[in-house]
Amino acid sequence: MKRFTLNLLHNNKIRKRLIAYCMFITLVMAITSIYTYYNAYMFMLKINSMFQRSVSLNEVSEKITKVDRYLESYLITKRSDSLKEYIRFSGELRDSTKKIGNEAVSSESRLLLKDISNMINTYLYETDAAVNAKRGRNVSEYAAHYDEASKVLNYINIYINKVNIGQMRENTQWYLKIFHNLNSAQILNIVIIIFVTVFNAVLIFWFTYRITKPIISLAKAANEISKGNFEVEKVLVDTNDEISVMANAFNKMTSNIRSHIGELKEKAKLESRLKEQEMQNLVMKNVLKDAELQALQSQINPHFLFNTLNAGAQIAMLEGADNTCVFIENIANLFRYNLRKMDKPVTLREEIDNVNSYIYILKARFADRIEFFQEIDESAIDIVMPCMILQPLIENAFIHGISEMEVGGVITLTVATKGDLVEIVIKDNGKGMDSEIIKEILEGNSDGSRIAHLKTGHTTGIGMNNVINRLRIFFDNSSIMDIISAPGNGTQVVLKLPAATY
Repeated sequence: MKRFTLNLLHNNKIRKRLIAYCMFITLVMAITSIYTYYNAYMFMLKINSMFQRSVSLNEVSEKITKVDRYLESYLITKRSDSLKEYIRFSGELRDSTKKIGNEAVSSESRLLLKDISNMINTYLYETDAAVNAKRGRNVSEYAAHYDEASKVLNYINIYINKVNIGQMRENTQWYLKIFHNLNSAQILNIVIIIFVTVFNAVLIFWFTYRITKPIISLAKAANEISKGNFEVEKVLVDTNDEISVMANAFNKMTSNIRSHIGELKEKAKLESRLKEQEMQNLVMKNVLKDAELQALQSQINPHFLFNTLNAGAQIAMLEGADNTCVFIENIANLFRYNLRKMDKPVTLREEIDNVNSYIYILKARFADRIEFFQEIDESAIDIVMPCMILQPLIENAFIHGISEMEVGGVITLTVATKGDLVEIVIKDNGKGMDSEIIKEILEGNSDGSRIAHLKTGHTTGIGMNNVINRLRIFFDNSSIMDIISAPGNGTQVVLKLPAATY
């Protein structure tokens, strides 16, 4: 606690001022509250004292009445329960009589209460004598004692009335005096509250002005600097506290900014020239990419074209003109789709039609070596996507997956809607690949020798890198493709396209 107090007050003048101010106001309010509470407490004590005296005297009067009633009942009926009640109340009356003499305020009341106490003792003496005579069946004796007790009782009631009247007068005087004192205390409390409020307001305004004046100056200077005006005047603070430290630091900061502003301008000019050069380089790269795409569009593998046409000739020779016509139409459709402008988007339906043409040609060439299955959600095939995406993926599945299989090669194309995505899965049961090759493909590692055979396609010249890059650019999503594979377990290429691109 001592360490905390030292840290709280060490080298912190504003904090010291705030603590001193709060402690002073708290002390003043505490004193005012205590004084108000004391006055209210004394007032309640005096009121309680007045009522207590009246209550005590009334209790004595009630007990005398009960003693007389049960005494008379016993003398007449000689019932044991009346005797018991008489003994109980007479005992209580003796106890009460011992207290009433100490509760008087004035000397006159004190003398009257003392006389009442003596008369009560006399009364009880006579009543006890009457009870004893009644037990001894001495009628004349208990009647004499009862008459004497009745006379004493009359005197007791007269004196009690005198005391009540006197106490009423005394209570009235006390009440007026207490009321006057209470009014004086209330006026004093109001004066103290007004004084404390005014003093507190003046102190708040003064303290706020002393703290906020240099802060306002700092704020104005900072606002000017934020507008670009670094030629502001120094902020002068004479408070010799933490705000003064802030002002000095601000002045040094302003001076440093002015001294470096020239260097910043030079750096800005140099960065501007560098950005212009970068923009020129970017334009050149875009031109090169356009040229590369145009070159890719014009590439057709001669070996594939030869084998395809040879297969078409064999079909024409073995079957009829109808099959040859269908075969040639599929080749024409494939070439026509390959030679279209790749910067224009197509629908998934068009991509699937192109894949069907390509699969027809493959099945014509390789007969039973390949099986192709597709499960298409017709409600999802109108989404828009880049051109030449599915056919290169199917081609890769055939060439690098199942081409070495003599029989039993299967490629499956699945299109399904899942929430707000259209999921396209191209699956083969070929030789698969390990996780390192998958990582190199998805990261676009152009230097990886292990995936060199995936760089370019067989038919179109469009490889995996080109497909992945165009998908990511078109949908602005780096996680558009996923590859699931393992050596000997085939490969799945999963595309997750936004279904909103209808």
